[in-house]
Parts: sequence; structure tokens; C-alpha cells
Amino acid sequence: MTYWKKDSILNNYNSNTKPSEIFKEVCDLIGNYYTKKGWKYSKSRPKIIYNNSDLTIEINFWSSRSNMAGSFVHLEILPYVCSKKLKKWIKENKIGRNQFIYSPKKYSFRNNNIYGINEEEFSALLNEIDNFIEKELNIRDNEEFIERIIQNLDNSITDNFVCYLAMKGDKRVFDVIEKSNGLNIGKQIIEKLKGI
Repeated sequence: MTYWKKDSILNNYNSNTKPSEIFKEVCDLIGNYYTKKGWKYSKSRPKIIYNNSDLTIEINFWSSRSNMAGSFVHLEILPYVCSKKLKKWIKENKIGRNQFIYSPKKYSFRNNNIYGINEEEFSALLNEIDNFIEKELNIRDNEEFIERIIQNLDNSITDNFVCYLAMKGDKRVFDVIEKSNGLNIGKQIIEKLKGI
């Protein structure tokens, strides 16, 4: 499968090409690929976004100040799951930090040197991302996704996640606090949740 055009910078760059140009092109190509699958792509702050009911997957692309023309262009890929309703609820209730409830920590494609990337390597990267989305970020059924987080809190953003459960009136909120031993959940948040 062909992912980029013949005139793509990825076919025509040299050791003097700015790393930012290579980074932008790779992000745009990932964005184009996922746009065809129903995602939205933000070019200004590179990320792809997929909404389903209340939950949203956001996969952000970051680079590095350590990039070196001619040898190293860093692409860091950071996935999150968030809730738009939670953002509003936090503002109204003055409890919690932000809308992000899930952030996987261990996955094979987090850090990449994309200098010299070819279409075969690009295809392999997309395949890794696709498989990870299907296995770890599958939000087609929001309730099933939330149950998976409850069963394994390691990748949850625990303080935000308990606020999300409280917002939904989910009685498991205090079970999650107990199960996590209050991990990353301040006493102030726990007391406010008891009041709600």
C-alpha cells in the first residue's frame, strides 16, 4: 500500500532538511490515514481524535528539542481516553483536575526515530497503532471499556477516573478508591466525593 506521494518530503530530504518538516509530514500522513477511518486530525497541535458517546480517544504526537538534522527526528506517541462531560462536571463541582481518565504506560510504539523512515516501516507503525487501539483503546462500548479500567487500574488516571465514576453516579467509586489504596487521589478529593 502507498501512504505518501512521490513528491513527499519523505522521498526527497537530505541531511540539511529541518527535523520539524519531517515530523510534520509523518504526523500529517498518520492523520490522513486515520481521517479515512472516521477520526479527526488536528494539524496545529498534532493529534488524532475519535469520539464515541461520552468517551474520546486522543492520540497526541510530540517531538523533541534533541532532534538532529541528518540523523534523529523524535516522534513520541501518547494515547489518552477522556470524557467531555467530565470536564464540565469538574468545573461545576470544583473537584478533580481534568477530563483524562486513561493513559496507557507500556506500549511498543511510544518513542520512534522517524529519520529515514520508509513506507514499510511506516506501515508497520500504523499496524502497531491499529492493533493497540483495538486491544487497549476500544471504546465502542463505553461501559465495557470502563469495566476494563476498573479491573485493571494501572493505566487509569486514578483521581480523574474516580471523579468520572462519581459524575456517572457509579456506586463502584469507593471500591475503586479502596482498591487503589488512594493512589494519586488526594484526601481532599476523597472527602469531596463523599459529600457528593
